Amino acid sequence: MKLRFTLRIIGCTLLTVLTPTILTAQTLPYGTARQPQTCSSRVEPKKGALSIEQAKMYFLCDQESQFGTPGQGGSNFVRLISDLTLQVASNSRPANLTDLEYNTNQRGEHLSISMDKPVYDIRGSFTRHTCYEIRGRSYLPGKNCTVEQYPNSTGICFQNTFGDWHCRMKGSSKKIGRDLPPPEK
Repeated sequence: MKLRFTLRIIGCTLLTVLTPTILTAQTLPYGTARQPQTCSSRVEPKKGALSIEQAKMYFLCDQESQFGTPGQGGSNFVRLISDLTLQVASNSRPANLTDLEYNTNQRGEHLSISMDKPVYDIRGSFTRHTCYEIRGRSYLPGKNCTVEQYPNSTGICFQNTFGDWHCRMKGSSKKIGRDLPPPEK
């Protein structure tokens, strides 16, 4: 009797703890509770080199995003990054014309590299997950993402003309596969 009561308590506790997680994962449009990284501020550091943590945060803010509005039709997806490794050069250098390739639109906003601010070279690797809105037979839960690895990427961290930091990397990609689950973290 005592063992049955103990097992019933354990079962109820597990059900209480796991049910919100399961329900949340099943009801999210992209099959993941993870949201794209956002940056409330991009002005640090005011002087000197970025820390690796700052560079990672600015890279994630530049790379992760949501496209479209779930439930509105069209190709709606979220782009998430995992397995990010990053190194920041210890010395800065002046911006040059080659750096202008990073002067791109981001969510409809044109980024302009401040040519009078220092640029920091970066290198690293990451995995990019493009996860489509779960709907119908097209994209099933746990099978709605395309995954690519970028094993040897290089780029820069720079300030735009408003003093906001941005970090971008480019490199050859290796397609891991389609119909894969979203990243866990």
